[in-house]
Amino acid sequence: MTDDAISGDLADLRKEFEGSGFTFGSVWASAGAGPDARRLFASRGTLLITSWNAAELRMRIREELRRSR
Repeated sequence: MTDDAISGDLADLRKEFEGSGFTFGSVWASAGAGPDARRLFASRGTLLITSWNAAELRMRIREELRRSR
């Protein structure tokens, strides 16, 4: 995934979940012998949700918002 794609995904997530209290970002995940990858995250208070892609993160955030109603 390119930096531009990740930046776009994060911008889309921030826009979609504006007002929800979530903060979004990405971190590098590296393996000794494999290629490096970026992991996306959403945090709110003490809650941290991570995912390898925006679609999965979006789904997990929606689940959390349903549970917290």
